[in-house]
Amino acid sequence: MRRIAWIIVLSLMLGPFQASAEPLSENEEVRNFLTDLYRARSEFLIRDVPIDTFYFEKVPTSQQALYLEKKRKAYFQAWASKRDIAVHAAEGTLKIFRIRPNDSLVKVSLVHRMKVTYSYAQGNGSPAEFGIGTRHVLTLKKENGQLRVLKEWYLDPLDIDSDDAWLHQFSAPSEPVTESLESETVFKSPKKRRYNREKAVAYANKYAGSAWGAGNDNRYNPKYRDYTGIGGDCTNFVSQVIGDPAEGGGLPMTPTWRYSGGNGSRAWVSTDALKSFLLYSGYGKVIASGTFNQIMRNPSAPGIWSKLQPGDLIAYMYNNDVDHFAVVVGKDEQGLPLINCHTTDRYHVPFDLGWENYTHFVLIHIAD
Repeated sequence: MRRIAWIIVLSLMLGPFQASAEPLSENEEVRNFLTDLYRARSEFLIRDVPIDTFYFEKVPTSQQALYLEKKRKAYFQAWASKRDIAVHAAEGTLKIFRIRPNDSLVKVSLVHRMKVTYSYAQGNGSPAEFGIGTRHVLTLKKENGQLRVLKEWYLDPLDIDSDDAWLHQFSAPSEPVTESLESETVFKSPKKRRYNREKAVAYANKYAGSAWGAGNDNRYNPKYRDYTGIGGDCTNFVSQVIGDPAEGGGLPMTPTWRYSGGNGSRAWVSTDALKSFLLYSGYGKVIASGTFNQIMRNPSAPGIWSKLQPGDLIAYMYNNDVDHFAVVVGKDEQGLPLINCHTTDRYHVPFDLGWENYTHFVLIHIAD
């Protein structure tokens, strides 16, 4: 998977996330600054409001953090424009885990949960909402009595892999979409079982982590190991959704695909291995694959999307390598999927948000 180095760095830095927060009265200035910062950044995502004053003008690490916020805004607005989506509001809440002052520097660990309200500009439905969750590690510095961001690390559900991909966001040439890959796979009869889609979706909603909208007090299921710091937790989460026997979809584990003794097998936690297992075991079947434009421009696109049901999966691929997995939890008013996932925690997010034009979406139907 990509972004592994970033995930490992963040995991090492986010150790304090289990610590209790400092009393409010002891760090009121820092808390007020952080509240103002993230409120302004949420608003900045959808409107032209100033955020430069939260950063140092001539400090490279601070300017890099500011640049990433501006790039994030540009991508998000380009995505919304392409999808003919009107974003009405972006608002968030903070959960601060640690504030550690040291002379003029302050190190902070926190989670930002943001709710985005949107609708199709030409649609007739009521506004919809999706949630994301980001874990942040910041260093603040006070200069001339004013706190500013010196540097910041976080994995962003609205980000994309390539530094300049947002500039070319919707310019990929159109090629024929690849329909069902049944001819390229060998299906074996799985054990007798029934996939419980309703429970799978309920599990995905309950354990979507730090994203706004998720249940379980925004915590992952403690029954399973969190692989965020050792490659990412997206595939582990998908395997839980479809395979947890008590709360999830209840697909029977196998010697190849299983969770036992506090660890998942390779097929349980690895993106490419899970995709191979699903297709060769008969647990899953590819409905279609291609870039967003390729699928949308295909004459049979409505039929393609209708075959993808809540409880099914989407694999995200670059150069024939699976980069990410997500669970379909619903559809929007145009019949396009909404997904939940881990590592960069998402709740009911449009499936293509955060991905660029060369991403191949592999739509996988889980056999009932």
